[in-house]
Amino acid sequence: MTLEALLDAAEDRYPGVAAALIEPATTPDEDSTDPDAIDFELVDQHRGSIHAAQVKSGGSGTEMSAPDAFGILLRMVRARPRAGSYRLITNMRLHPKAVQLNRALSVDDPHELREHLQRLMERGRWRDEPAGMSDDELHRLGRARISVDSRQRYQLRDQLRERMRRLRNEHCRSLGHESAGRLTNYLAFEIHRRASGEFDGVFPLEGFREELLTPGRHLAYELGEFDWGVMVGAVPAAPDVPRPDLIDRIRAALTSGGRERTVPTCALLGPSGIGKTSTAADYAYDMADSYDHIFWVNGESSTSLRSSFQSIHDWLLRRTDNGPDTDSSRLRDRVRTLLSSSARPWLMIIDNVVDRRLVDPWVPTSGRGHVLITSTNQVSWATQRAKVVIRSMTPDQAMELIRMRLHHEGDWDADSEGTAAALAEQLEYWPLAIELACGHLAGCEFGLREAGRYLGQIRDLALNDRDAIPHGYPETLVGAIRLALKRLMDKEELQPASEGAAHALFPAAYFASRQIPVWLLYFSTLMSSDNAVRSGLRHPAVFGPQAKVPFTAHEMHRALRAESLARRDEPLCTLPQQEWSTAHCEGVDDTINVNEIVQHVIRTLAEGRTDVSEILSRAAYHAQGWLTAFIEANDDKHLLAILPHVQSLASHAGRLGIATDTLAIMWGNLAGTYVLRGKLDDARQAFENELEYLLTRKEPAPVLELKTRSQLADVLRNTGEASAVWLPHLQRARDLAFQLADSRPEDVSMAVANCLTVLSSHTGQGALEPEAQALTADFASLRQRMPATQSLRIQHEIGQINDALTTGLMTDEEAEQRCRTLLNDDGLRGPQRLELTGLLTESLAYQHRWNDALEHLQTIHAYAVEQPLHPQVIAKTLHNVGLRVGLAAACGVPECRTALMVLIGEADAPPAPECQQLLSLLVSIASRMAVEHLSLQAGVTCMPFKMQTLRLLEAVCDREHDAIREIHEDLNGLDAAALDREDEFGWRLLSQVVSASAVSMRLRGD
Repeated sequence: MTLEALLDAAEDRYPGVAAALIEPATTPDEDSTDPDAIDFELVDQHRGSIHAAQVKSGGSGTEMSAPDAFGILLRMVRARPRAGSYRLITNMRLHPKAVQLNRALSVDDPHELREHLQRLMERGRWRDEPAGMSDDELHRLGRARISVDSRQRYQLRDQLRERMRRLRNEHCRSLGHESAGRLTNYLAFEIHRRASGEFDGVFPLEGFREELLTPGRHLAYELGEFDWGVMVGAVPAAPDVPRPDLIDRIRAALTSGGRERTVPTCALLGPSGIGKTSTAADYAYDMADSYDHIFWVNGESSTSLRSSFQSIHDWLLRRTDNGPDTDSSRLRDRVRTLLSSSARPWLMIIDNVVDRRLVDPWVPTSGRGHVLITSTNQVSWATQRAKVVIRSMTPDQAMELIRMRLHHEGDWDADSEGTAAALAEQLEYWPLAIELACGHLAGCEFGLREAGRYLGQIRDLALNDRDAIPHGYPETLVGAIRLALKRLMDKEELQPASEGAAHALFPAAYFASRQIPVWLLYFSTLMSSDNAVRSGLRHPAVFGPQAKVPFTAHEMHRALRAESLARRDEPLCTLPQQEWSTAHCEGVDDTINVNEIVQHVIRTLAEGRTDVSEILSRAAYHAQGWLTAFIEANDDKHLLAILPHVQSLASHAGRLGIATDTLAIMWGNLAGTYVLRGKLDDARQAFENELEYLLTRKEPAPVLELKTRSQLADVLRNTGEASAVWLPHLQRARDLAFQLADSRPEDVSMAVANCLTVLSSHTGQGALEPEAQALTADFASLRQRMPATQSLRIQHEIGQINDALTTGLMTDEEAEQRCRTLLNDDGLRGPQRLELTGLLTESLAYQHRWNDALEHLQTIHAYAVEQPLHPQVIAKTLHNVGLRVGLAAACGVPECRTALMVLIGEADAPPAPECQQLLSLLVSIASRMAVEHLSLQAGVTCMPFKMQTLRLLEAVCDREHDAIREIHEDLNGLDAAALDREDEFGWRLLSQVVSASAVSMRLRGD
């Protein structure tokens, strides 16, 4: 209470206060014979009492009577006769007569107050006291009040912390959650020191203010870090010219009331280049004192959203070992839950949202936070209640920006001011247009004096191509972009880098707008696919400082930034060098961003020319090369960073109806990426796009068609299509394979192996159709003729081991030995190593060697934590090992053993403890996977039901009754129809046994 009173004084709620006296015995001008009557008081500079207080606490349900309250107040007014006001503070409930006493204290007439007191005290121990009180004492009592404070300690603590945060923010001093607690504890300690007699109980208000407003760097030093205004993500730099009018509107929109735990969302809307992103960044920096965390999210695509949310998730759980989550919906829900439960205020900025439907599921709705969204799509946000439409700068802001960019010491006069004002007006106060103009004029000999000529040039350029001016954008902006491009072409002093930068804008216009890798752009500009092949270029390529090139990537980058056509962006990846993948080299992470309106204008120029297909093809060649390199290196972070650029190229190619061999290959590699990530529907679309081009190509491309059909057949089968849909692709692949067997044996060998893998997995589901049987025989005979590369030999052996474990044609010990031999090969590709580790774990589980199996399953678990790739391989391991481990673990539970004896008349001996550890690890891996990823392998049915059965078995083993009830109820809603098939006997038995045991435990309640 003393701390709260000091905060009141610091906020000037008690004018004239100079200090607080804590547990005062007397004041300098009064000699009290009742030193315990006052707990604390606020005094002026001469120690005159302004406000005296007494605090009385009671236990839960206790009541304060009117006589008790009157006695305390009477002691207070007699102990401090000159105090300006008195207050009795209690957490006890007031008796009805005590409530009447509190009302009576507001009576101005002392005689009327005496009558009220006599009536209230007539039966109490103070019944004679009112009659003997002087008018002066009654006047003093009229300045007293009783306050009931029913707040719990935690509520009081939280409110004090928030008041301190607010007060510090008003003085531009920040305070985070932990530092607020640290400061509260420190100030309470200082109060207790004075209560024990130190400093004569005096806490000067100036000293309190000084402690309260201690510099943030001192608090951060005590904590070891700042715990407020922490920015997570690629927050851009604050704009050079603030726009406080917009900041005020955003602040009002986000703090306009609403439910306490509902997260307000405000949309910043406006065309590209108007300053939405810089305004959002300005708000983040301006209001950093009000938030503990500021999260910056790239909302341009589903991939960028997932990547940003993974970064937020990792930050919020940075003290745990949680790895990446492969399920976007679960990742989204985890972050939303973490933010909802956080006691700390936060701000999330979702930048560059293209489609509201894409971002809506990601927006947090509960917690102590605010959400700010930027978007050019005003129609999409028409129903948004809180929105701020960003328009051009004010004339004063535009003038300030021009002065900042072009003002040099001593060369700014009234003429300059007038010219700048005219320039700003002609550019319609558009921020990007002003930046482009200043970039141009800064490089001119006469600077601002050439503004008139500059305006004439950009108008002429805009009028020459009015179709390039998007609706809602000023023609001067489009002209400024075109002139900046022309200037790059004509800059003799920076050639050839300047001209190279101009050409680089064309591929940049077809990439995603954010985080465009500088070296990817460099090679997309400089090197054709033919030259890259001839030179043996390996992606991702970066030239060293000794390379003999016409210009460097750094020079190209600098030229683009000099004309304000691009900006430096956040790196693709910030991992320490010791964690780099084999494809990660110095310079790969350097990126730029290009404004969307710049991209639009450049695309309009490009699409009026004849070489758009060349621009797209060259960019596609290098982009898919980077993608493939990161796939082969198992570098998921870079793969996800490059993927939006490949997707953007594919989207523009589709929009323009452009198809080339290079673009077809990019479609295929994009499809392969989708397969690795378990997105089979997207993979199917990409393969079908590739195949459509190949079938309409003037000259046949049998090799590409062979590869595409074999891979598409696998995707179609795994998405559940009937054999009538995918068998024709294999039939055509067979014909092509025979045709190419002599001329392209290695390509044919790989395709044949893929086709046989598809047919082999189909074979396990029952009798083959005659067409499938014929295909299998043809591909098998063809394989005998083909050269056996090391990779194909390994793939063939993996297929044999897999078949043997399914059919029993090989002992478990033989399967184990062959797996171990293959795993010793350092040349194994990542997917092959992962699949072999799964098969080895399966063979060990069949032998009941639980400890050895646990070791290898832990390797798979580590992979699942670090890499969201190859989910179908992991799902297959979960399925096969899960059944073996589940049946063994069930034998260790009495209820399960009983059920087994009833159902099949036998049960194995209870397993070693490591078996249950294996079960828990299987459940852990399954919990990290998206539900749709569990069912990617054709023929592996009812996976959600099967994995839930393992979860239930784990709960049964641990006898966790709440979990048993919850999981068992969820299990009943999952599809298990396919378990009736003959080949599903094992899982059908396990589910029956586990469910029976769960029911038994729930009925007994033990």
